[in-house]
Amino acid sequence: MRKLIALSPLLTAVVATTLSVGVAAPAEAANGWNATVQCTKFRIEDSSGHGFFNGHGWAKTKDLAWKAAIKDANDQMPRGYRAKHCVKKKIVRG
Repeated sequence: MRKLIALSPLLTAVVATTLSVGVAAPAEAANGWNATVQCTKFRIEDSSGHGFFNGHGWAKTKDLAWKAAIKDANDQMPRGYRAKHCVKKKIVRG
């Protein structure tokens, strides 16, 4: 029992050090990415362009942030229109 008590502070220090090193990397990844796209507003009926819409998206990876921004632009379209030919404008960390 005494050996276990003597090892306990050492074990606690090792576990604390391991967790503190392991937590630093995921905390940085949790910041994610903010993306902005500009999409042409197309009327579905005759496929004609009618201006532009900006979409903004956030996700943990760049690819998912772009997809979220395109989805946001599509969600803003009124009935009978859709976002098409989206251009990636910017992406920033955070």
